[in-house]
Amino acid sequence: MSTKYDKYIHHPPHLRLSMKSNKSVVFDGLMIGHAQLGYDFTIGHQFVTKPFKGDNPCHTHNFQEFIAWYGSNPEDPEDFGGEVVFYFGEELEKHVFTEPTIVSLPPGLPHCPLEITRVDQPIIQVEVMLCGEGGTREPYFEKDAGFDPRKVMDFETL
Repeated sequence: MSTKYDKYIHHPPHLRLSMKSNKSVVFDGLMIGHAQLGYDFTIGHQFVTKPFKGDNPCHTHNFQEFIAWYGSNPEDPEDFGGEVVFYFGEELEKHVFTEPTIVSLPPGLPHCPLEITRVDQPIIQVEVMLCGEGGTREPYFEKDAGFDPRKVMDFETL
């Protein structure tokens, strides 16, 4: 039965991103964006079940982004069970997270690459991007100029 409130209910599509070079999966979860929601907002959620290293070079964008990692133990929210390596700034300052973490990335802050180096139990990863059609993503270093994720990753809606 359809109601006047149906427009407020969304069922995010299952999206899988995998590296063309070795077919390793770097995102396999639910993601919904501004086109479907009608707002300058995108959210993605996945369970990470094995380590991966993305091919995403250091970059910036013109919008606020949040990335969060949580453990999947419902009995103990502090039981993380993994290791995430994340780089910040032009100096690529390395940070290693072994506990639940939320990273706030304001517009213009260079960040990445991202690597999940250990997964003892599934890790919940959530990405939130406050952007719409005008969102940009620019490689930070000259050597990465022209980088296009669609050239190195397969985007598959399941």
